[in-house]
Amino acid sequence: MYANTSVPSAQANVPSLTVQEIVNRVRSNPGDPCILETQEPLQDLIRGVLKIFSSRTAPLGAKGWKPLVVYEKSTKSWSWIGPVSHNLSDSEAVEEVTSPDAWGLPHKMLVNQETLQQIGSLPEPPLTLMQINLDEKERFKDLRAQKSLSTISPSSEEVKAYFRKEEVLRYLIPDRAFSYTAVDGKKSIVAPLRRCGGKPTSKARDHFMLKRDRPPHVTILCLVRDAAARLPGSIGTRADVCTLIRDSQYIVEDVSDAQVNQVVSGALDRLHYERDPCVQFDGERKLWVYLHREREEEDFEDDGTSSTKKWRRQKKKLLNHLSTEM
Repeated sequence: MYANTSVPSAQANVPSLTVQEIVNRVRSNPGDPCILETQEPLQDLIRGVLKIFSSRTAPLGAKGWKPLVVYEKSTKSWSWIGPVSHNLSDSEAVEEVTSPDAWGLPHKMLVNQETLQQIGSLPEPPLTLMQINLDEKERFKDLRAQKSLSTISPSSEEVKAYFRKEEVLRYLIPDRAFSYTAVDGKKSIVAPLRRCGGKPTSKARDHFMLKRDRPPHVTILCLVRDAAARLPGSIGTRADVCTLIRDSQYIVEDVSDAQVNQVVSGALDRLHYERDPCVQFDGERKLWVYLHREREEEDFEDDGTSSTKKWRRQKKKLLNHLSTEM
């Protein structure tokens, strides 16, 4: 998220509010009452707006764009840093300028209402068919003898179908954090996909494990992240991740277990080297731990899913290049 430590004097009187406080204010003074009648959760609508308002990248159609809000991690609160009315006496409260004309933002870019509505109208997950209250000691008792052992059962058709509904919605709004239902029935959040420069990709890259008609931004790395997020208790073996990735509708069905294992192994290693890694390897127990389950959307950095390892490779290449020229 965009951070700004210097706050102009006009903004000094603007309060810092948590998401829940903003939700409460909108409920008590919605401006347009229709916003309270939408099917999508009000909190999701507000988070979507805050995500756009805090972006350093101009949304499509916005001219002369500057971030309008800033998120403070220490207090988990938001502050307005956009235009304010200066025609006020010192005794009057600061009034934020919220007209779209003040900062050139098209109305249609505020939220993806259709997708948020679908998220809000998802039925309850099939908890009775999920692997709830798994005993961790029992799950991992045989790991020393067989470190790649799967400790969870394959998903039932009903659980798989529910996950696939969530998966479709996740990739309709890839630049937003998304909450999946993990195998143990609890919610687990995954990071927004990293914004890349250049033109948006219109065609998915070929990969022997991925279906060609998938959304263009669906990659092996994304699907392994999703699978790790669904681990019961946020922990499991590599084999467990291999089991869960097969739930994805974007994975080729007849790919072999050996191929899945090899690809997942490499992807987990890459996830481990992201700037804000979502997984950590417990070397003592030989288990993978998912780290982001209980995060808030605002806790994710814009470049959190970019790799730190590639910078090391580039530095190594540069040093090798310099050494050959000496």
